[in-house]
Amino acid sequence: MQVTALLLSHRGARWLPAVLDHLAAQTRPPDAWVAVETSGSGAESDLEPLTLLRARPEWQLVQRPESSGFGDSVRAGLEHVPSADPANEWVWLLHDDSAPAPDALEVLVAAAQLHPEAQIFGPKLREWPSLRRLLELGVTISGTGRRETGLERGEYDQGQHDRLRTVLAVNTAGMLVRRDVLEDLGFDPELPLYGNDLDFGWRAARRGNRTLIVPDAVVFHAEAAARGQRPGVGSPRRGQRAAALYTLLANTSARGLPWRWLRLLIGSLARALGLLLVRAPREAWDELAAAAAVLGRPDRVLRARRWRARTNRLGPRSVRDLLPPWWLPYRHGLDAIGDFLGALLSLGRDTVARGSVGALELMSDEEQRGREAPSLPVLLVRNPMVWFVLGLVTVAVVAARGELTGASYSGGALLPAPESAASWWRTYLADHHLLGAGSAAPAPSYLVPLALVGTLLAGSAQAVTSALILFGVPLAALSALRFFRRLVPGRAAPIWGALAYALLPVAAGATGHGRLGTIAAAALLPWTATAALGLSSADPDRRWRAAWRTALTGALLTAFVPLAWLGGALFAVVVIGVGLVLHRDRWRQRSRFGPVLVAVAGIPVLLLPWFAGFPSFSQYLIEAGRADADFTVPGVAQLLAGRPGDPGAPLWVGAALALAGALALVRSASRARVLAAWTVAVLAAVLLVLQALVPVELPGMGSVTRAYPGFGLLLLQAAFVTAAVLAADGLLGEVRTSRFSWRQPVAAVAVLAGLVGVGGSAVWWAVGEGVVHRGGTGVVPAYMSDLARGRDSSGVLVLDGGARRGVRYELLRHGPLRVGEDAIVADTAPSARLTRTVAGLLDDPGRQQAQALARYGVAYVVAPRPVSPSVRAALDSSTDFSRASEARRGDAAWRLQQDPTLTALSGSRQPGRTVLLWLQLAAVLAALVLAAPSRRSER
Repeated sequence: MQVTALLLSHRGARWLPAVLDHLAAQTRPPDAWVAVETSGSGAESDLEPLTLLRARPEWQLVQRPESSGFGDSVRAGLEHVPSADPANEWVWLLHDDSAPAPDALEVLVAAAQLHPEAQIFGPKLREWPSLRRLLELGVTISGTGRRETGLERGEYDQGQHDRLRTVLAVNTAGMLVRRDVLEDLGFDPELPLYGNDLDFGWRAARRGNRTLIVPDAVVFHAEAAARGQRPGVGSPRRGQRAAALYTLLANTSARGLPWRWLRLLIGSLARALGLLLVRAPREAWDELAAAAAVLGRPDRVLRARRWRARTNRLGPRSVRDLLPPWWLPYRHGLDAIGDFLGALLSLGRDTVARGSVGALELMSDEEQRGREAPSLPVLLVRNPMVWFVLGLVTVAVVAARGELTGASYSGGALLPAPESAASWWRTYLADHHLLGAGSAAPAPSYLVPLALVGTLLAGSAQAVTSALILFGVPLAALSALRFFRRLVPGRAAPIWGALAYALLPVAAGATGHGRLGTIAAAALLPWTATAALGLSSADPDRRWRAAWRTALTGALLTAFVPLAWLGGALFAVVVIGVGLVLHRDRWRQRSRFGPVLVAVAGIPVLLLPWFAGFPSFSQYLIEAGRADADFTVPGVAQLLAGRPGDPGAPLWVGAALALAGALALVRSASRARVLAAWTVAVLAAVLLVLQALVPVELPGMGSVTRAYPGFGLLLLQAAFVTAAVLAADGLLGEVRTSRFSWRQPVAAVAVLAGLVGVGGSAVWWAVGEGVVHRGGTGVVPAYMSDLARGRDSSGVLVLDGGARRGVRYELLRHGPLRVGEDAIVADTAPSARLTRTVAGLLDDPGRQQAQALARYGVAYVVAPRPVSPSVRAALDSSTDFSRASEARRGDAAWRLQQDPTLTALSGSRQPGRTVLLWLQLAAVLAALVLAAPSRRSER
C-alpha cells in the first residue's frame, strides 16, 4: 500500500527538528513526503521552518499563506502528490508538534492491512515532553461540547487502555486515513484550526466509514495550539469552544436541533458565569464570544448541514454508540462545582485547576505498576478523620437520649421551628409582620442561613434546628480541627483542640438550654478565624481574597451573634495599631491595612437590611434565641470557668482548660504565638464587661435584663484552647530531649489539665441534662394553634399575671412564636391601644373590650397557671366570653363570642425594604466572586 506523509507546519520551529528526526527514523518509511508550511510575515522566526524543511531533500515543500486553514493546507498538500488509485493509497497526517515513535507508521499500516473494514486509524497520543502521560486514545464529544477522551486528568500510560476499538474520531496528529475517504469528505473550511478531527470523524461515521484506535502505535504530541504556545493562532479557548458548538449543531439530528441550540445557549451562559466566579473574566468572554459566533449565526449552521447532506449515508442514530452517555455532562458539572467549593473552602489554596494534564511527578513504569490504589473500605479504615467523625456522631446519638426524631426541639431559649424553610424566607423578605398587633421591625439576619440550609434539607426547618442541637458538637469539631491544622503541623494537638473547643457549648449549658446563637457561633467562629489567617499571607492577592472570605464568614457569625462584629472591629484596630508600631513602612501600604478594613467593613454591607435599621446597642448585645430566657447572672468564678449562667458541667471542667491555657505561657518556644491567643482572650474579656455593664433595653421586653454572655465566654475559652494547642505542638519531643527541670512537671500538669477538661466535658455531654426537648407542651392548646395556622383572624391572647403584680400579655398569631419571630417581637414596641384594651378587659370586661379584641383578630384568651383570681373572675363574669378547653390542668381558656375581623393593626411597612434586599443580594454575589479562587492551568 502507498503511504504519503503529510506534515502541516505553522511557526513550529521549536518542535520541527525533533519531529523531522523522528520521521526519518521510521521503521516503515512513508512512500512520499509532503510538508505544507503556512508562512508568516517574513520575519526571521517565520523563515526558520522553511530552512529546516529545505534542508531535507526527501520532503516536497508547499508554501501557503498564513491565513490558510487546516483543510486548505491538506488539500494543497495532496495536490502535489498525484493519485492513480485513491482507494489503495493512504495519507498519514502529522503536525509540526507531533513526534511519532519509530514504529508508529509500521504499526498503523499493519492494522490497516489486518482490518480492511476500517478506513481511518489513529495512534495513542502521549504528552510531549513528559512522554508518559496519556492525552488521547480516540476522542468523542459530549452533548454540551466537551471533548471527551475517557481518561483521568494526568493519567499515566500503563497499558490500561491498550485495546483496538472503534471510536468516533482520532486526532489529526498521527491519523492514517485512506485517500479516497479523505478527498471525498475533506475538512470543513469553517473549522480553520480546531475541531477538525471530531467533525471529520462524525461525518465519516455518517458516511459509513469506520475509525479504529491502534494503541500500539504511539505519537507524542505537544498540543502547542491548545496550550497557547503557538504564536499567531488567537485565543485557544475561544477557538476550541466555537469549534465544539459548530460541530454539534452541524452534525446533530434535525429533530433535536432546536433543543440542542437552547441547551448550548443556556450551558454557555452558565459556563461563563462559573468562569466569572473563579475570577477568569477573559475565559468567560471567550465563552460568550464563541457562543455568539456560532449560536448567533444560524446561516453558518444551515450551510454546514447542507454541505454534510452530500456525504451522509446513514442516519443520526448510527453514531449514538460512539457518543458519550447523556449523563456525563451533568457529572462533569457536579465535579466542577465540587472543585470550586473545595478550593473555596480550602482557604490555603486560591486556585481551581483546569486542563486535562496535571503537574504530576514522573515515575518509572515499575513504580507506576506497583502503586495500586487501595479499595474504598481500606481507605476509610485508614483515615483517622473517619473515626473522629464516627466517634463524635456516636456520642451525639447517645447524648440525644432517644430524641432523634419527633416534634421540633424547643425549650429554654429555643423556640419551635416553623413548618418549613419557606416560612423563614417569607419572614425575612416581608416589610411588615403580622405578629402581635403588627410590626415593621426588620427580621433578624440569621434567618437567611437557616432558610438556605433548610431549603437544602428538602425544605425542612425542623431539620435545621435538630441538626444544630444534635450535631452541633461534630460540626464545631470539624470546623475547629481545620483551623488548628492550619496553626500547627502535628496531629494530636489539633485533635485535642478540636474536641476541647467543640465541647465548650455543651459544658457551658448552651446546648442543653437551646442557646441557638452560641451553638451556631461555635461552628462558625473557626471558619472565620481560618479565613482571617489569610490576611497575613505574603501574597497581596491572597490577602484581598482572604479579606472577602473573612467578611463572608464573619457576616454569618454576626448574623447569629451581632457582638462578634464589634469584637472583630476592635481586634482589627489592635492589629493595625500593632502593625503600624512594629512595621510602620509595611503597614502603611494599602495592600496591608486595606484587607483588614475590608474584612470588617464588608460585614455591614453583607447584612445591609439589618444594619440599615440602625440597631440600638442593646441589639448588638443579644444573640439568636429568646432574649428574655431566664439565666442566672454568672459570677467571676463562673466566668473564668466558662459558665455563662445556664446550668452546665462542674466548674472544675472549665477551670482545667483555663489552667492549660495559662500554663501555655511557660513554654518559650511558642510564647509569641500564645500571646496572640491571649490577646484574643483579653478582647473576649472586654466584650464580657460590656455585656455585664450595659443593660438590655428592647421595646418589646417589659423589663430590663442582662444579655446572655455565651459568645464572649466561647471566645474566651477558645483563646485558652488555642493557646494550649500552640504550646502543645512539639512539646513531647522537647521534653524528651531536654534535661529534667521544672518544665517537665509543668508540662505534665498542663497536659493533665487538658485531658481532664476534655474528658469532663465529654462525660457531661453524654449524661448531662438540659431543658431542650422535642414536642414540649405550650400554654396554647393544640386545637387553638391548628385553627390559627393559616388564618390571620384566629389569634390567641395570652395573659400572665394578675392585679397585684400586673398583667403581661402576648398576642400570638398562627400558633406559638417560632424561631426568628421572637427577635421581631422583642424589637417591636407594644401597641398602646391594645394595652388599654387589655387593661379595660380586666377592669370591666364588657362588650366594648370584646369588640376591640375582635378587631385585632383575637378568637381566644388563655391564662397559664397559676391563674390569677382577678383574671379568672373578670372573664368568667362576662357574657362576651365563654369557657374553652385548656392545654394543661390549672390553665384557663376563654373563647370570644364576637367574630374576629382583624381591622386594627399597628406598625407601618419598612421603607425601602425591597431595595435593601436587592443591594444585599448584589453585595453577597460580589463578595463571593471576589473571594472565589482563581482559575489556573496545571499544564
